[in-house]
Amino acid sequence: MRADPASVPASARIPLALSLAAVLVAAGCSDAGKAETSDPPTAKGSGGARPSSAQPAGKYVREGWFGGGTSGLHARLEIKAVERQAAKSVVRYSVTSLDTAAKSVPMPMSVIDPVGREFYRAAAAAGGDQFAPGATRELVAEIPPLPPTVQQVTVLTPGTTGEFTGIPVTSGGAGGGSPQNTPGGVPGGVPGSGGSTGTGGSGAPAGYLAAAPNPSPSPSVSSSVSSAPSGMPTMPGTGSSPGMPVDLYDITEGEIKDVTSSGSDMTVNLRTDVLFASNSAKLSGNAKSVLDEAAKEIKEKADPTRRPLTLNGHTDSKGSDSYNLKLSRDRAEAVMKELKNRLGDSYKYSAHGKGEAELIAKEGGKDDAQARARNRRVEISYDVRQQTPGTSGTPTAPADGRGGTASPAPFRPQDGTKVASRYGRFGADKRRLDVKPFYRDGAYIVGVFDIVNEGPGQTPANATYAHKDYPGGIFTSFSILAPGGKDVFRAVRIGPATAGASASYVASGSAAYRTAVNEPVRVVVYMPAPPGNTTSVVFDGGPFGKVNNVPVS
Repeated sequence: MRADPASVPASARIPLALSLAAVLVAAGCSDAGKAETSDPPTAKGSGGARPSSAQPAGKYVREGWFGGGTSGLHARLEIKAVERQAAKSVVRYSVTSLDTAAKSVPMPMSVIDPVGREFYRAAAAAGGDQFAPGATRELVAEIPPLPPTVQQVTVLTPGTTGEFTGIPVTSGGAGGGSPQNTPGGVPGGVPGSGGSTGTGGSGAPAGYLAAAPNPSPSPSVSSSVSSAPSGMPTMPGTGSSPGMPVDLYDITEGEIKDVTSSGSDMTVNLRTDVLFASNSAKLSGNAKSVLDEAAKEIKEKADPTRRPLTLNGHTDSKGSDSYNLKLSRDRAEAVMKELKNRLGDSYKYSAHGKGEAELIAKEGGKDDAQARARNRRVEISYDVRQQTPGTSGTPTAPADGRGGTASPAPFRPQDGTKVASRYGRFGADKRRLDVKPFYRDGAYIVGVFDIVNEGPGQTPANATYAHKDYPGGIFTSFSILAPGGKDVFRAVRIGPATAGASASYVASGSAAYRTAVNEPVRVVVYMPAPPGNTTSVVFDGGPFGKVNNVPVS
């Protein structure tokens, strides 16, 4: 697994370990909402990200709002270039203030390779330097070196401008920006020096992504966080130079199994309710077909030369610790024995019992039965056999079985016309979710929305739409299903994680860039693309309800 060692501690490399600690109040809590299914009137105004009125060919420009609340900045953001240099890559961009007053807002950038499924965190983030009305600032962000096979990337920007897809990667010089043009005003982009940074000096996209990894159980937020947008969490520092890219993980929930996968490793959670009778470690008659399918998938994908196939048994929280520990170990060993019979000695095996120590679903709520069923599982994890590297933009053989890998999306200066709207009640307040057409960007489907506050009060600065089982993300209650399918595809996670802990996801970093009544806020969420050529999906908007037949281009 390729991951930034400064941001991913060894203890966080547990398969299907949902790791990453929340650092600010917005990360991991959702203001309670209640969906209303009536279709509201047409949205008033734009969703916050719009193209420049005259956009020349080859220009990558959007207008949007950055920061948040009354201190937010209205500006035009242009991606000038993504350059591959000797020991790093750089993103060159400019910010032109369209505001009437000078404002101080951080402008961090990060990059994803949507075909290679990698996240590139910047080594330093733009500080909260003031942007003067009408003035343009040229900025540079350093990222880990992009492989020569990557020809197009998606740049993740803060604020409502969101994702800039299809940005070509060019060859640049060996140097970076000048000190005044380097994010944070630091020569060479060294974080933690000079001006304040919006991400604690780490380069995490504080204005774009949700919570981030922090190995400390009680993280202390440094003073450099003061310039970050309200409610935006931080990531720990990565040093003065770019590190390694971090794997992006798909999360798919099914009736028989849940799967979490990246381009380098995979974890399959087989539901023990399908494999065993209650309180039993004897495999049921239904187990044969499930394990046949699991063995077939392992043969296709697992690399037997790497780490052993690891099987961890888990229970729900009912029963004593000692009973659950023994039951989980016995079940893991029973599954391991059957897989050995199917796979032979080409693989190494390791089985363990975890009992109730690593719950992945929060028990005790109205969906307690479903949560306990997800927690009762045998987890199979392994390293994925690596494919021959391809060039981003050219379909390559997928490692995860989700279907052929699609090319990166071209740049989209504006969104399509909304296809549906849903209301949500949040206490005395009402908000509207306007759903735009979705689109495919490499291995992912990008959900595009406007959230409109219909009052009577302002949107809280820490408003989130998080799922209780996926803390840390602003929009983890949002998901998609293929038409007629039952598998649920959730927001793409950044890096490995620990069960029950906060994590980072590829989605807008705030739901409150604009907080007044009737001010639309554009947000995006990256979700795994279902297998095949998906042209429409069922969208689940969490507290806003479901929308059928959302088109995917």
